[in-house]
Amino acid sequence: MQESNQKHSGVVFLLFHAFIFNLIILPAGLFYSILFKVDYVSIDEWVNSVGLNLITWQVFEYALKENYFPSGLKHELKKFSFLISIDQWLQKKLITPELRYALFRSLFWLFILIIFVIPSISTFIFNFRMPYTSLRFTFILLQLLCLVYYYIQKKYPDDAFVQKEPIPSPWLLELIYLMIFKKKKF
Repeated sequence: MQESNQKHSGVVFLLFHAFIFNLIILPAGLFYSILFKVDYVSIDEWVNSVGLNLITWQVFEYALKENYFPSGLKHELKKFSFLISIDQWLQKKLITPELRYALFRSLFWLFILIIFVIPSISTFIFNFRMPYTSLRFTFILLQLLCLVYYYIQKKYPDDAFVQKEPIPSPWLLELIYLMIFKKKKF
């Protein structure tokens, strides 16, 4: 019984890195650096950390699938009660298809705003080039969109906007691979 509840150390480390470092320590260090004009943490370091964490999650999922875990990453994540609580809270908030579509649509427009509009305004009007308009930040935001879309697709498969364009994986790199090498339309 104890062996079935034992958490994989890689998943524990990745969750620790995601929540403690990427959501608490690095943003606090960035805010402190900006507030007191010191160079402790830059936005590039934070973006690199989040991007590395997301890529590691994808690699780890494939490692769990191929090795000794037939149920994979999803089964491992269900062992954490706080993640189950977050999932239940999300399901209570996203009760109608309109709310789910509005969430995805607002995330998409936020992506457009952050990647294209704000950097353009800061460059052309204020002559200030924003350092986070790199390919890494674009990757992180697109990965977030894919994760949200895949979550909605799996939890609510009857939604009309999900049925029109289902995606086979929540991972952006796998979707790009499928588009380029497998010539599949998803």
